[in-house]
Amino acid sequence: MKITSAGIEFLEFNEFKNFAVDYDLLGSVSLSEPVVDKNGNILIKEKVAIKENVLKKLEGLEGNYIPSFKLAMSKDLMKMLRQVLSKAILNRIDDRSNEFIFHLYEQNAERMASLKGIIQNAFYSKTIALSFFRILLSHKEFFNHLADFGLLSLGSVIQKQYGFKMVNRFSFLAGLCADIAVSKEGLYRQSFFGSSLSSAVNLSIEIARKLNLPEEVISAINNHGNSNFEIPGVNPANVNVEDLRKHQLNQDLLAGSGMEDDASDDEEEAGEYADNTAEVTLDALKIARYIIENLKTTTEKEHVSEKLLVMFTYNAEKGLFRKDLADPMINRFKEFDHAIKRIRTIAEIENKCKFQTSAWAYPKPKSSQILCKDRNYQCPWIVNGWDLRIITPQDPFGHIGTALEVGTYPKCALEEELHAKIKYTES
Repeated sequence: MKITSAGIEFLEFNEFKNFAVDYDLLGSVSLSEPVVDKNGNILIKEKVAIKENVLKKLEGLEGNYIPSFKLAMSKDLMKMLRQVLSKAILNRIDDRSNEFIFHLYEQNAERMASLKGIIQNAFYSKTIALSFFRILLSHKEFFNHLADFGLLSLGSVIQKQYGFKMVNRFSFLAGLCADIAVSKEGLYRQSFFGSSLSSAVNLSIEIARKLNLPEEVISAINNHGNSNFEIPGVNPANVNVEDLRKHQLNQDLLAGSGMEDDASDDEEEAGEYADNTAEVTLDALKIARYIIENLKTTTEKEHVSEKLLVMFTYNAEKGLFRKDLADPMINRFKEFDHAIKRIRTIAEIENKCKFQTSAWAYPKPKSSQILCKDRNYQCPWIVNGWDLRIITPQDPFGHIGTALEVGTYPKCALEEELHAKIKYTES
C-alpha cells in the first residue's frame, strides 16, 4: 500500500482485499482507475462499488491483470481513515506504560464521551487524514509520539468548558503537528528547547501550512518555544534543517496532497482568526512541550507521574504557565494531593520574596530550609550567622531557569513560615 497525491494505492491483490474486508469497506469504496489485463482490456471499471463478487472475480483472474488498485477518496473512505486514526490515538490513553497520559484521562470520565469526536473531527480534510495515515503506516513509533503530544495539549484544555470556538480541536492539532518535522533517525526522542526547538519549529510550520492548518494552530506552533524553556543538565538536539528537509517523509509532506478538499459537514474552519482561541491553544502547547520534554529525561519511571506533576505544579505557581489551564489539569491527579499541596505551599512562600526570585526552598520537593539564591545581604529578612553551604548543584525541579550552584548562601527568615505552613498542611 502507498499513499499517493490522489488517495491510496495497492500493488498486491491480497493487500487490497484485506484492507477492504478488515475496514468493512465492501460496497462503500470504488476504484479511481479501472483494472486492466495485460492486453489493456478493462476487467473492473472505475467508480464501481467494490463488493464481494468483484473481489472473487479478481481473485480468480490473479496473474492475468496489472495489480494496481487505486481507491477514490470518497466520504466513506474518509470516514474510515478518521476512525482508524482516532482509534490509534485513543489506544495511547489505554496504554498503561504511558502513565502520565493514562492518569490524565483516566480521571476525566465525564469528558471522555466527547474525546473520540474531537479527535476524529481533527482529521477534517483529505490532506490531514492522508498525511497522518501515511505516518501511522510507515512510522508507527513516530506517530505515537505525535499522538502523545496532541493528547497532552488537548489534556490541558479539555478539563473545563471554554466558550471559545474550536479550542479543543486546535489545541489537539497544535500538539499533533508541533514535532511533525523531526522523524528522521528518531530525532524526536531527543530534547528540544532553545535554538534546536526554533529550528525544528520552522520546518514544522512549513508542513503545517501544506496541511492547510488553521492560523491559530500555526501561530501556537510558531510561538510556543518563546518561554525560554530549558532542562538543566540536558543537551538539546542538534538540528540540521536542510538534512531534515531532505528526509523522505518530510519531502512527501512538503509536496502536499495535491487534492481539493471538499467542504466538511462540520464547522471546523468557520470564522475569522480568534484571539482567545489562539491564546489558549498557545498556552496549552507550552504545557504539552514542558511535559513531553521532561518525560523524555525522567529516569524514575515508577513515580514519573508524581514527580512530573509536582514539578509542573511548582512552575504553575511561579507563574510560568496559565493557571486556569494548569490547575484543572493538576486537580485530576487526586492520589497526589499531599505532594501537590506541599509544593504549592513552597512556591507560595518563595513568591513572597522582596527580590521576587531570590528565595529558594531547599531541597525540593521536600524543602525544610529557605536560602537567598542571589545573596541579597541588604534584605531585612536575611538571618545572619546561619549561612548554608551547598556542596553539589541543585536541580531546580523542572523550573525554567538556572539551577542552584555550589556555594554558600544566606538563610531567609521566610523559612519560619515554611515550617509553620508545612506542619499545618500535613497535620
